[in-house]
Amino acid sequence: MSDREAIAGSGLGSPKASAVGQGDLVARAREFVLAQGDAFQRARATALVDPRERSTVCALLGAIDAAESAATALEVLDAIGLRRGVEVERAVAILSAAQCDDGSWSLAGVSGEDARVVTTAQIAGHLAKTLCARPAVLRAAGAFLASHWGPERVQGGDPRAIAGFAQWYANTDDALSDAALQWCGRELERGFRSGAIDALDTARVFALCDAQALPGARLSADEVVLSLAAVQATDGGFGAGLDPIPQRVEATLDALAALARLSPRAFRSA
Repeated sequence: MSDREAIAGSGLGSPKASAVGQGDLVARAREFVLAQGDAFQRARATALVDPRERSTVCALLGAIDAAESAATALEVLDAIGLRRGVEVERAVAILSAAQCDDGSWSLAGVSGEDARVVTTAQIAGHLAKTLCARPAVLRAAGAFLASHWGPERVQGGDPRAIAGFAQWYANTDDALSDAALQWCGRELERGFRSGAIDALDTARVFALCDAQALPGARLSADEVVLSLAAVQATDGGFGAGLDPIPQRVEATLDALAALARLSPRAFRSA
């Protein structure tokens, strides 16, 4: 069995994780978003519990009319578990049309080769999880990423790079997938154990990969969930205490999205 197949078959919802009180963790995080977030953020928090609320999220997305807004929309929709539908198809179409000749994406505000590579990995990973991305688009993205892949891309401990490459290689059948995922898993664990990568960034990687475990990492979903519980603020939110409230709400939504993938049973007891 390949490392990619192991990820795909790992399943969601560990009985051990559900037995350690994540229901309260989820409930407090949701209450923080509902109290402090705007209408769009509140709808996203609710959609993680009630799939019927996904239509509200779609209605509040705003215009999906450029590559930047399409990339954001696809990320938001993926976080609430929506990988098909009109909004997904529109975002995929816009991103497909915006793909550069070399298979990458160059978005406004993204400068430098390293940032372009990471952005391409993130976009390609989200596209790979939809049901409507054209194979030619994914092949071009894969060729670009393969030509720019090397262990040094993740050895620096950049959580965005680890998340981007891990998401792409976990969700596509590529010759580099097994080796790349091993490197991503090792460097994620190294960063997590040393404190260089925090609990929330670690949880984001697991959630983006839809994984309970990552190749190369002796780091379970249970441990990641417990680490999130340890850094939850007394008000139920996540993020640094001095961060602006909108930024903390987004961090809390990331935590909720990760918990929905890592410990879905916690939502039923919240």
